[in-house]
Amino acid sequence: RKGIERASITVHPNGIPHGPHPGTYEGSIGKKETRELAVMVDTFRPLQITAAAQDLEDDGYPFSWLE
Repeated sequence: RKGIERASITVHPNGIPHGPHPGTYEGSIGKKETRELAVMVDTFRPLQITAAAQDLEDDGYPFSWLE
């Protein structure tokens, strides 16, 4: 997916739906598999983002959905 690199982490606030990047469905037609792995963590309580993690934030990530 665009905007995601190896070891990337994204945080999606509760209640805000998100789906495949535009064109993903179309790009999967005729493919048997992809060579990627994604893990989703669903928690009962909100996660807290540390100061160290905030220092690593990619300010352009939200705009990758527009590409």
